[in-house]
Amino acid sequence: MAEGTASGVSDFNAEMERRKAAALEDLASRKRRLVEEGKALSRGASLEDLARELEEAPFAAGPDAGGEPPPDDPGPGDDPGRGEPSGSSAPPRGRKPARPKGEIWEHCPVRPLGVNGDFSYYLDRHGQLRAVKKHEAQTIMHLFGDKIRGLCINFPQFDREGNRKQGRFDQTSASMAMIEACSEKGLFNPDGAVRGVGAWKDDDGKLVYHCGQHLLTTDGRKEPGDIQGKIYPAYPPIPEPALEPGRDNVAEKVLDTLETWRWEHQGTTSMIALGMIGVQMLCGALDWRPVYWLTGDKAYGKSAFQDMLKLLHGGEKGLIQSNDPTKSGITSRLGHSSLPVAIDELEPGEEGSSKERDIIVLARVAASGGQWLRGSADQKGASGNVYSAFLFSSILIPGSMGPQDRSRLITLHLRPLDPTTPKLSLDPRTWRARGAVLKRLLIDRWRSWPERLELWRKALAEAGLSGRNGDNYATTMAMADMALHADMPSAEYLSGWARKVASCAVHETEEIGSDAESMLMHLMGQPFDVFRRGEMWTIAQWVMVAAALPSAPPALVANDVSGAEGMSIDDQTRTAAAKRANEKLAKVGMRVKGSGDSAMLFIANAPIPGLLKLFENSTWAKGVWAQSSRRIVGAEAVDQPLSLAGIRSRGVYVPLKQISGMLPHQASQARAPEPAAAPLPDDWEDWHE
Repeated sequence: MAEGTASGVSDFNAEMERRKAAALEDLASRKRRLVEEGKALSRGASLEDLARELEEAPFAAGPDAGGEPPPDDPGPGDDPGRGEPSGSSAPPRGRKPARPKGEIWEHCPVRPLGVNGDFSYYLDRHGQLRAVKKHEAQTIMHLFGDKIRGLCINFPQFDREGNRKQGRFDQTSASMAMIEACSEKGLFNPDGAVRGVGAWKDDDGKLVYHCGQHLLTTDGRKEPGDIQGKIYPAYPPIPEPALEPGRDNVAEKVLDTLETWRWEHQGTTSMIALGMIGVQMLCGALDWRPVYWLTGDKAYGKSAFQDMLKLLHGGEKGLIQSNDPTKSGITSRLGHSSLPVAIDELEPGEEGSSKERDIIVLARVAASGGQWLRGSADQKGASGNVYSAFLFSSILIPGSMGPQDRSRLITLHLRPLDPTTPKLSLDPRTWRARGAVLKRLLIDRWRSWPERLELWRKALAEAGLSGRNGDNYATTMAMADMALHADMPSAEYLSGWARKVASCAVHETEEIGSDAESMLMHLMGQPFDVFRRGEMWTIAQWVMVAAALPSAPPALVANDVSGAEGMSIDDQTRTAAAKRANEKLAKVGMRVKGSGDSAMLFIANAPIPGLLKLFENSTWAKGVWAQSSRRIVGAEAVDQPLSLAGIRSRGVYVPLKQISGMLPHQASQARAPEPAAAPLPDDWEDWHE
């Protein structure tokens, strides 16, 4: 054993002497260049130092190793990835230059971003975002692409004789340096940090338009990379803005074409549609993105409108368009981009189907740039922020849209086209060019956006549009204004358009309602206590009787289905009916206090079986109604439990005048003025604090 060990040491020493002699022989021919580059070997180095230098040397030493490197082969001090001098100071004599922290080597074309779990993240040779779990040879080569030669120079592979292998690199050394560089960068989460193609806003509010292969910024054109901590990787190119805004006002031409459709509010809706197009073009840079819905019957021009949009955005690479999408399909196509989304024929789905509801929820999330989440194969989940503006078109708007969805919605209502109207002619080349010029106009005028938006928001608020509706229309109208005019709008211009828009939006606001109003509408419409004679009454009708309203159904007041019509009902009958109605309502967690216009309806918080049944399969099931009832204007919370049919519960008093249709229905249904009902006592049996 000892003899074998001694023999191995002797062979090793002999090999080191051979390598040293070969290196010294080669040193004479390379000394001048190596000294200039600060890479000369130390003549006084020890045998161990020399062996280490030879092992790490980027070129083989001696003629047996392949001779001098090719004329275009950069020296060890040059950048093998880009062929440029490193510009760094010479390293200590006899040492390989130190690897810069966070880089694979100085000026390496592959840029480490950081680590997350088992993955290391890079921007590859082409600037693409890449997540690498295993640093296998082919994976590393794919990262470097046409710069693989730099790998062979910086991480050479040697044969048993110590000669460098041409066109080969040491995978282990390369992967170690790559993983170490990523670790030095720290933790990296692509969610929220990566920005794909489309419009964005930096931390200073300046516009960054990602064209795929380069970025358009206020500081000029830049290569994909890092801007203020946000990563802009390279992607396949999308249609770019025009180089010049042109002499003609292209926005006027687009607006004239929009006027050829027949709108519910002709003139105003076309202006809103122009603003929508601008919002789509710069949606990722906006703080708020309304959701748009184009609706109308067949042959009203919805498909032609979608065709025009596609051309204005430069084709399918500038607009994600589909007529049979899914939520996962949309998010997969979007990736990290901020491209607009246009969905055609999103009609109400089959009962139990969640397809259209999921897409609508995604659009709701996108309005504020929120985050979507879904499961993944590794059980860690996948997520991403959505910054796209959504446009839907259909004959009918799905009923699955709740108030939270409708509050983000601007509806563009189409009317039948005039039969004599010629078919819209869309020359692809012309409309793509117009879209590119329009995009250039908006980018050039972006600096005016914050001030312009605030002017429109204030004008619309004075006209009666505020809150979410104000955000929707202010964003849209400010964008239309920015497309049409370089200057700021005058007070008269703002006031005139604000009144028009508010007039168009008023019926939309009424339809949207609020969560609390929707809850009351659902509750009042529920059937309750079906009589054997076949007459069915709703909760609203029972509340009318309990409040002694003159508009209450006479048959229900008189407790006689057949002979109540036309009969005169005195106060005593009405009071008795009110007491009877309250006894029934108490069994399902409700009761009326007072009478007439000042009456109030008590709704219990407790999950009483009757209330659970009334809200079954609704948004407010399982006690959620208690949250909504507190939001009703004028509602009064009851801190001390009240007793209803033997069940004690806290709850909320709701003024009857806040229940839509209750008191107006009273006025419209009353056949003749009747004496005011006598006040009802508050201390009835089984109704106490």
